[in-house]
Amino acid sequence: MKRRLPLCLMGAGLLLAWQPLLRAGDLAPAGADSTASPAPAEDFSAPPASPVTLSYDLDADASYVGDARTNFGRAGQGDVSEAQSSARLVLGMQKGGDSPIFRLGLSYERYDFGLSKGAPVPNILQAANLVVGVDFQAFNSWLVRLEADPGFYNDARSTAFRNFNVPFSLGGSYIASENLQWIVGLGGDFNRQIPVIPAIGVRWAVTDDLVIDAVLPTPRIEYSWSKALTLYVGCDLDDGTYRLDRHFGNGVGATVVKKEVTTQKIIGYRIVPPFSPQPIYQVTRQQVSTTVPGPDLNNAVVEYDEVRIGAGLTWKASKAFTFEMEAGYLPYREFDFHRADVHFSNDDGAAYGRMSVNAQF
Repeated sequence: MKRRLPLCLMGAGLLLAWQPLLRAGDLAPAGADSTASPAPAEDFSAPPASPVTLSYDLDADASYVGDARTNFGRAGQGDVSEAQSSARLVLGMQKGGDSPIFRLGLSYERYDFGLSKGAPVPNILQAANLVVGVDFQAFNSWLVRLEADPGFYNDARSTAFRNFNVPFSLGGSYIASENLQWIVGLGGDFNRQIPVIPAIGVRWAVTDDLVIDAVLPTPRIEYSWSKALTLYVGCDLDDGTYRLDRHFGNGVGATVVKKEVTTQKIIGYRIVPPFSPQPIYQVTRQQVSTTVPGPDLNNAVVEYDEVRIGAGLTWKASKAFTFEMEAGYLPYREFDFHRADVHFSNDDGAAYGRMSVNAQF
């Protein structure tokens, strides 16, 4: 699951000010006679309850990254390719136009890595989690989103409860003007080396067709070719943590150790009076390389980070469906076992391609 720094809603229609609450009744007119007969009773029956509005947001994404030469420390070098896929369905529930929007959904993401033989990294990383959140307005000018993603983040070899984690995000969006929007927020994951990361961004409509969307984790520059087609260039910063199997380190070569081995061979005997014959030894010394399992990687937490730089297009096929295609270059990837002080990163980058679809109802 991509643990991204928080994104905020962009719809200007949701940024309307809260309407004041209606009072229970009106004050009597000034100078009115309190002893006079009461006025005919008015109908103060309760208004009909506000209906609950439901909305659905579906995202599906798939990408492939070619072979990238990766440095595995003493275990040597090897190529790592990547096939990534994800799906996310979120239900939004709102009662009345000014009330908070409660969000509940399911999400699944998986990385399948093509590894060279003996690579000391997992070949699968996956996340299966709930999406629990709320959107609300604060201070009459801020739209706030709070979201938690409780679930299981692992290497597909274990479903133990120790794989359970609850990453979270908090973000706020402020409309400074018709063309300028500020976004601030933070993302939290206590399995990460830096548990809480703050961020600030801006969305600036330079012209009607050109937008600078400098918001993590997908900052980009967008150009509206038409009402249905948008072209963009930008990057994607991905970060997530996963718990590995408790025997993972025993099955990979984490380090290669060289040691000197001494052997002795009897090649003859000699007589030393008045003692009995004594053997004559030939001593041989040689360097032997042995692969030592990495016990420090058993039950370890790996933080997976990557950066992609690319260009793509967004096609709004209808009011509900949006398709996106992207291609580019991955310059950076790291498997960071920070609690074991073991880090593996790529020496060379690789090309990638991505496709995604979004549906909103």
